[in-house]
Amino acid sequence: MTTDPVWQDAARLRQAGVSGSRAPGGPVHGDPAPGGPDVFTGGGEMGRRMRAMDWSATPLGPAEDWPQSLRTIVNLMLTSSFPMFAVWGPQLTFLYNDSYRPILGDKPEALGRPFAEVWADIWPDLSPLVVRALAGEATYHEDRLLVMERHGYREETYFTFSYSPVRDETDRVAGMFCACTENTARVLAERRLTFQLDLAERLRGLNDPVGITAAAAEAIGRHLRVARAGYGRTDPTGSLISVERDWSDSGVASLAGESRLLDSFGPALIAELRAGYTLRVDDVATDPRISDPHTGGGGPAAAFAGIGARSLLVVPLLKAGQLTAILYLHETKARHWTDTDAALAEDVAERTWAAVERALAEAALRAANKALMRERAAVEAANARLAAEGERLRTLFRQAPGFMCVLRGPDHVFEMANDTYMQLVGRQDLVDRPARDALPEVEGQGFFELLDRVYASGETFVGRNMPIRFQRRPGEPLEERFLTFVYQPIRDEDGRVSGLFVEGSDVTEAKRAEEELHQLNATLEARVAEEVAERERVQVALLQTQKTEALGQMTGGVAHDFNNLLQALSGCLHMIEKRAEGTRIQPLVDAGRQAVDRGAKLVQQLMAFARRQALRPETVDLRDRVLGMSELLNRALRADIRLEIDFTTGLWPVEVDATQLELALLNLVVNARDAMPDGGALTIRAANVILTPGDARAPQGVLDGLSGEFVQLTVSDTGTGMPADVRARAFDPFFTTKEIGKGSGLGLSQVYGFARHSGGTAWIESEEGRGTTIGLLIRRSGTAPATAAEPAMDEAGASRIGGHVLVVEDDPIVALTVATALEDAGFTITRATTADEALPLLEAGGFDLLFSDVVMPGTMSGVDLARTAQRLRPDLPVVLATGYSEEVARATGVMVLPKPYRIDRLVEVLDTLLTDAGRVSVGAVPPAGIPSPPWGEG
Repeated sequence: MTTDPVWQDAARLRQAGVSGSRAPGGPVHGDPAPGGPDVFTGGGEMGRRMRAMDWSATPLGPAEDWPQSLRTIVNLMLTSSFPMFAVWGPQLTFLYNDSYRPILGDKPEALGRPFAEVWADIWPDLSPLVVRALAGEATYHEDRLLVMERHGYREETYFTFSYSPVRDETDRVAGMFCACTENTARVLAERRLTFQLDLAERLRGLNDPVGITAAAAEAIGRHLRVARAGYGRTDPTGSLISVERDWSDSGVASLAGESRLLDSFGPALIAELRAGYTLRVDDVATDPRISDPHTGGGGPAAAFAGIGARSLLVVPLLKAGQLTAILYLHETKARHWTDTDAALAEDVAERTWAAVERALAEAALRAANKALMRERAAVEAANARLAAEGERLRTLFRQAPGFMCVLRGPDHVFEMANDTYMQLVGRQDLVDRPARDALPEVEGQGFFELLDRVYASGETFVGRNMPIRFQRRPGEPLEERFLTFVYQPIRDEDGRVSGLFVEGSDVTEAKRAEEELHQLNATLEARVAEEVAERERVQVALLQTQKTEALGQMTGGVAHDFNNLLQALSGCLHMIEKRAEGTRIQPLVDAGRQAVDRGAKLVQQLMAFARRQALRPETVDLRDRVLGMSELLNRALRADIRLEIDFTTGLWPVEVDATQLELALLNLVVNARDAMPDGGALTIRAANVILTPGDARAPQGVLDGLSGEFVQLTVSDTGTGMPADVRARAFDPFFTTKEIGKGSGLGLSQVYGFARHSGGTAWIESEEGRGTTIGLLIRRSGTAPATAAEPAMDEAGASRIGGHVLVVEDDPIVALTVATALEDAGFTITRATTADEALPLLEAGGFDLLFSDVVMPGTMSGVDLARTAQRLRPDLPVVLATGYSEEVARATGVMVLPKPYRIDRLVEVLDTLLTDAGRVSVGAVPPAGIPSPPWGEG
């Protein structure tokens, strides 16, 4: 195996060192002493001491008997320049190298002594660490604080070191090895720098001298951990020292507010302060400058005892060679003040004096500024008083209601102009400009010539209601104004004209008012006639509105009573048909039913006109609804009229009352048929439209602010058309051009009302002799139309369920016919004339269905009764019947039959409800065959 070349280099270096250090005839430097072991080779002073020491007198015994592990550690330590020590054996015998000697300070010789004796002052701090090392655990410590006494006083020290266990040849821990370095100077310097930076930052924000000294005293007192710190100031004679504020810990009394004679603390000490030297007293009791055997316990020692100070550090401040202030640090026990402590105190004192001087300078500057401001304010007040009178006159001139200006010299240069003048001419940049330059548009209107004449002659000129044209805004045409004004010459001390004073008023409004008055008087008769005509038109419109409202109320009431009458007739016809089945009166019964149907249609028109009919909007497919009516529409037309239907693809659904839609379309078709006596073509069109306000696709004024998505439905004919006066009144209620008995005048009124109630509008386009088109806008629905279910088929021979029905009807004829017909149909009937009479019967129970009118005398309506019944019997089917009532709009979730209804229709509804009540739960969707809109709102 080859040897690394570094060993050869090391051998040569070692040999060279031995040769160079050998003296003629003497031993090699670093070699062991004659007879001594080679373990102490090298090592400088500590190597010499170890070689000279009698180790047999120590617990370690002769060096030649030491184990190899100890010999290796000692040799490593002596040949190292890094501070190291080792302890070995039961007594922890102490060994160290040259680099470790300064750490011991003034301690007695430590070589060969027990470790606990060498460092007895810090042994409580070290022993736990030693125990861990001897237990086999190596430890490392960085910047560890150790308060030791190695120079005759206790001091803070900081070390970075490691304690490593050392095992002997039996693998047992026999000692400990330590490599260390002292960082006291660095740690204290870092702390001092941090303290100084913090103090500077703290003092920077203060501007009160007392606050500055108090903050500095507290800062250094806490940093150096003294009992009391503060600042004292001398009086002008230099004999007294006074303390305003100081800092002390909780166990020491403050000196704030006290004054004492300086010389009472000893002339020798005070002389050092007056000479500018920092005073350090480690112990008052032993300091020769204080102790005086002739005072018998009095003198300076008593003065220091009186303030509770045993040790002190004082930094003086001299100005012009005189002691003016001190920074003092007091301890209640003896303390060694280091050079570092003194340097820090001097630095703090210097910083504090500088901060105090800055604060005093700033305070003086602020005082000077305040004095200057007061003086300036007094001067400004005087100037303001002097200027107030002139300003008041200028203000009066500027705010004068009439326009004013002062012109200087023969060129009429503007010297002053008030606000009214600048508003009149429409510009601000007049001062120091000649009139002809400032107002070029006035050139040629004669005013500049008047100015020249007054300036030359010295005679005053007065103008009244004179027209003048100004360009009051850039780029706009000239504006004519009428002025009344005076040109007054201004004369100097010699009586010569030096300028002109112009003053006047803008009388334009008065001039125009005068002209308007003349015009008013000239047109008075025509305007009076126009106002009278307008008033008559308004009165006619008001009368028409009142008449329409009265007719609406009257027709609503008539419709209600007429529906009850038609219901009674329908019921009677049903009973006659049942009791005379197969006789010759059947044609008469059919004729009577046709009359009832015609009456019901008329009632619907009356109710639509009166706006009293409860609307039941639903989503409707317009195409399907119109195509479903095509057979009815063809029957309404004559054979010589051709019906055409033209709907765009993808037509939107609409939300309307389906019955009203069909009625409106039927009315339009019938009107179109009557307008084509010689035949023609009738076209129904529908298309989707999206409108915005002011859309040009509808006639003027028709949209009335409507916007959004609509379906446009139009009915066009090729008939006689309408003259303009008829077209203007076509939507008016009861207006008709048909012969008496041929029309009610409600058809187009119903169409218009239907369109408006459906969120849209209606209009007419017609010319006499060229046909008519009536258009409707119907708002688009947001939901899809419901799909109708297939009607349920009655099983052949199925028997009726029957049931006990409570019939509530105040009309005796209607009640009699309905009850009799239902009894014939197999139902058990109990009758009540009012809801109040029916309520106790409902509470008693025993009924399978409630059938009630809506409008009845008493405290409850049919709707109220239905709600009460649903609360008492949630599973009880309820059917309401009404000829007219706004009240029915409150009936939600209840079947509603409009009067007049046919008895067989009523029987069908009751059978269906009773069957469903026995088959499905309450609240289910009604079965097919019950037409909309019986369920839901309205």
